[in-house]
Amino acid sequence: MTIVSLKLEQYKKADTLTDVARILDLKPAHISYALYKLSDASKYDEFTVPKKSGGDRIIRAPHKTLKAVQKRLAKDLLLIEQELEASRVKKRNCILAHGFKKKLSIITNGENHRDQRYVFNADLKDFFPAINFGRVFGFFTKHKDFALKRKVAAVLTQIASFDNQLPQGSPCSPVISNLIASVMDIRLNELARQNHCTYTRYADDITFSTSEQLFPSAIGRRVNGSINLWEAGPKLVKTIARAGFELNHAKTRMQYYYSRQDVTGVVVNQKVNIASDYYATVAAMCHHLFMDGSCHVKVNGTKRPFSLAKLRGRLAFIHQVRGRGPKVRQVPDEKDEQTKAPPQKVWASFKLFERFLNYADLYGAERPVVLCEGVTDNIYIKSALHNLAGKYPALTSPAGELKIKLFKYTRSSAAVQQLGGGCGDLTKLARMYSARIKGFKSGGKHPVIMVVDSDEGSKDLFKHVQHVTKKKVDGSDSWYFLESNLYVIPIPKIGGADTPIEKLFEQALLDKPYEGKKFDIKLKETDGATHISKKTFASKVVAVNKATINFGGFEPVLNAVVEVIEDYKKRVGSVIPSAPTAGRTGAVSRLSVAGRKVAINSNLIAD
Repeated sequence: MTIVSLKLEQYKKADTLTDVARILDLKPAHISYALYKLSDASKYDEFTVPKKSGGDRIIRAPHKTLKAVQKRLAKDLLLIEQELEASRVKKRNCILAHGFKKKLSIITNGENHRDQRYVFNADLKDFFPAINFGRVFGFFTKHKDFALKRKVAAVLTQIASFDNQLPQGSPCSPVISNLIASVMDIRLNELARQNHCTYTRYADDITFSTSEQLFPSAIGRRVNGSINLWEAGPKLVKTIARAGFELNHAKTRMQYYYSRQDVTGVVVNQKVNIASDYYATVAAMCHHLFMDGSCHVKVNGTKRPFSLAKLRGRLAFIHQVRGRGPKVRQVPDEKDEQTKAPPQKVWASFKLFERFLNYADLYGAERPVVLCEGVTDNIYIKSALHNLAGKYPALTSPAGELKIKLFKYTRSSAAVQQLGGGCGDLTKLARMYSARIKGFKSGGKHPVIMVVDSDEGSKDLFKHVQHVTKKKVDGSDSWYFLESNLYVIPIPKIGGADTPIEKLFEQALLDKPYEGKKFDIKLKETDGATHISKKTFASKVVAVNKATINFGGFEPVLNAVVEVIEDYKKRVGSVIPSAPTAGRTGAVSRLSVAGRKVAINSNLIAD
């Protein structure tokens, strides 16, 4: 017998709650407390969010103890689902359900329906609530792939369900709903195949498409007496009902090739894309943000504030769909002559996302921003501030809440802002800072502070600092002002030698073994057989023991951060910074009189 999933085999062999706890790498008491000690009233916090189509959606956020159990179970079930699917489906375009899965998205869902004559959409009513306790328990005990013992199935069902349904807000609900709906997917796909259609599902949104001359009435048909209104066909309704679900008939619609066809929020007429009016709205929001420092959205004709987090999400969504721009292939002029490829053209939407990130995370930030050379440096600084909170009221509260913002390196910062960590990226930022903040009328309230090692890796950045400030970076100054709101703080050299930030710790801590291994400053990422990496040192040694570590070596750096913040307050005391009108590298941006705005074009270009 071939074993498809080792994780699934563990659950199939389990007999008790204790066995489940062992599989989830939790103590049995943890699960027992979450399931049986917490009162029903304490298990979930309930709130509502408005639906786009009107009405409210009930969200149940699980208690942190219960959520910890659900997250681990969801992770296991996602792995099992992925392994079972891989054993049956060899190509991604044959996958039926695209929601809540790794490497699948609304984009992969939409790709299946590109360039079709008809795109038919239907919506499942109350998708999560329709899956009750009995259906979950029955799936775990009776499905041929699972067939779990009843006690184990009961424990898993109790973890996942509440109030006789899958709660919207639980980490388990998406993957369990996919598992239970997989039988329906197979039946609907067979219905689609019989009628020369393509079928996919994303959560509760099901889509059929075809380029046949007539759309099959078994799946969808015009409402009697109507030209544009469509309803689900009898076989579609019957198949969905047989699977234990119900259609939301108000959301059934047909989209023709000569009009805009969208599937789960993306346009699929020729290629997967964003609707032009959606992008135009986001671009307008960004324009108001860059000019006025805030943005809004109209709801029923009334302006309502729109958060930067939501605007960031919309821009990330656009970037996810459109990407950076068209790929440019490198073509040699002659057979034996290899030439460089022309510069890659980027979409206006990519440039807009880049401008937003430069504004929201740098120039327009609501707190002073500190850019270190990577994630580990952020952990050091944050741990030092927690330990020394009493000494630095300007940087943190007594409770450890930071009053500065440590720049977070993410996939977006690396792909869009070219800020992935390391002094090379910070050097590029310093040289191009004027261009990056060009045209912003609002912002500049707080300094942007780069904290960098004093070693060979910072050589180019220090050359730039010397070029701009006419001062050598030799330790005589603890910080340097470059332009606008940009500063540099070098790590103070110890004994005149190259000094990375780790050298600010006591040597005894650097030499202290962790799990029998020593810390090697030069070993950056992967843990070796005898040494631990910077990442492990930062997260497992420094962060865990921050209350007892001596952070005295960090005080000169933190003092410099405080001095920079005070210096910037003086610089903008009677004037406000104005973004440069020219992108000349190294230029010190001019300051405008407080309260007076300078007319600068925003350079927003629509696709």
